[in-house]
Amino acid sequence: MVVGATRDNSLLRAAAGGLLFGLATPPTDVLLGVPLGLLLLARALRSAKSVRRGALLGIVWATTAGLIGMRFIPSVITLFTDLGQVAAIAAHLLLSAAQSLWWGLGMGLCVALHRRLHTAFEISFALAVLVTLCMPNVFVWSPAGLLSPWPLFVQSADLIGERGVSAVLAFHMALASAINRNVLRDLRAKRGARRLVLCVLLLPLPFVLYGLSAMTRYANDDGPQARIGLVQAAIHPQYRWKAKNWPRILDTLRQQTRIAEAAGVDLTVWPEAAYPYPLRHDATRAPRDERRRLLDDQLRGPLLFGLISMAPPTREPDGRYRRDRYNSATILSSDGTLQPSYDKMELLWFGETVPGGRYLPWLRRMFQRSGGLIPGAELRALRTAIAGGVELRIGVLNCYEDTLPDLGRRIAQDLDPNLLVNVTNDAWFIGTAEPELHLRLSVMRAIELRRDLVRSVNLGVSAWVDAGGRIRAQQATSEPSALIVTPRLRNTPATLYARFGDLPLLLLLAAAACTPWLRRMFGANNHSKGPASAGEQDGSMGRHSAALGDSDRC
Repeated sequence: MVVGATRDNSLLRAAAGGLLFGLATPPTDVLLGVPLGLLLLARALRSAKSVRRGALLGIVWATTAGLIGMRFIPSVITLFTDLGQVAAIAAHLLLSAAQSLWWGLGMGLCVALHRRLHTAFEISFALAVLVTLCMPNVFVWSPAGLLSPWPLFVQSADLIGERGVSAVLAFHMALASAINRNVLRDLRAKRGARRLVLCVLLLPLPFVLYGLSAMTRYANDDGPQARIGLVQAAIHPQYRWKAKNWPRILDTLRQQTRIAEAAGVDLTVWPEAAYPYPLRHDATRAPRDERRRLLDDQLRGPLLFGLISMAPPTREPDGRYRRDRYNSATILSSDGTLQPSYDKMELLWFGETVPGGRYLPWLRRMFQRSGGLIPGAELRALRTAIAGGVELRIGVLNCYEDTLPDLGRRIAQDLDPNLLVNVTNDAWFIGTAEPELHLRLSVMRAIELRRDLVRSVNLGVSAWVDAGGRIRAQQATSEPSALIVTPRLRNTPATLYARFGDLPLLLLLAAAACTPWLRRMFGANNHSKGPASAGEQDGSMGRHSAALGDSDRC
């Protein structure tokens, strides 16, 4: 044993950070775990001497966070499959580890930038977090999304998006991670230590001030309102699987619609795939027979409802026919006509589609021989007129699509909606905290796009989220219900984030990350034989520390 050697606690720090981050999810809701979890990850990465070590720390952190944050997975597997508890726990571990690989690559990038290009650690960490969050995953969640119950701190998402807010938080925590006992001891003696602490304390201030301004602005908005009824029939998935139950399901939906229409709503919304009967994808009128009618003689409409629509049969090379389906949403008008449907664009991996199936049809055919869900071909707004001659231009987010920033941006750019509507079936996660987590992440779409969001959810949390990210009404019940909400219809121009997305911040951070390397490169060309150039080309971090806490500067 070497005398005086320091013990490397970085793996323990990373695991503890992931634990705290995971505890920020419901039902524990330790929201301070988000910044503290990032802080501990940054502290662990500061001591990483190699890219491989950085990647390992990222994997440990994210796997631990996933095991805690997605602790609803085993119960879902045991409830809806024949796998036992041991297999369900193993699947949970594998999913958490698989989703952590992007964090491993991202944190390896962080160490590579810091150690090899001499990029400031704070910049490296923020850029790595931003890049990691841009990667695809089965369950998408972010630091900013978990902090949405504190909407004051995430209002800048309309400028830089959910991922950008997460990257700024990562920068702040990386800066805070430079504070150690030496810095605190030198507060009186060294100006750099004082500047570092001051930067850490003051950095949140402009974001808080912007948040106060934005929340005040959207709280006082006096634009037109719509009165909307959010219906759920409280249908368990296994109950829906049996065709003999379909008449009762439809009757329950109609009963709750009567309650909503009696309250004077302009539009009633049913959840994802609520209508139990299959319907042709190209249908222009609703079924008229008594058994399958959506609206009876006591209901007037209009009605926005989720359904599974059937695509025309296609003939396979082997001569067999397949019948694909869409996870759709459409509006039924009072005269019985159906609008062309919005078809879900982003299908859930493994639950609804095979990863890569859109680009490799043979792979999809291998796992879905008799036909399966296919993604929609184009975005489509659903429209209806309400009282006063106001038009509702609805951007639909189907199921977990309300957790996806990129799809939200495309809807804002292409459709210019004045209201966002989410239809979801969270019955698959009955008895778990997933519906609350789903709602929490969806709040960021309202802030990013500055549009009110209403959510009609089966066995989950139906809600109205205003454009400032406040949950104005919500209802979670295991009984059939109709929640009446009055969202604002906003026709304001697209936000900066809706127009430009993550690219500006990504380019800014990338430019900042490359600056030290470019400076050394040009310095080496101008002074190729000078001692300063040789020192600059030396890869030793002992000669060049970009961490603010390592020098007498801030």
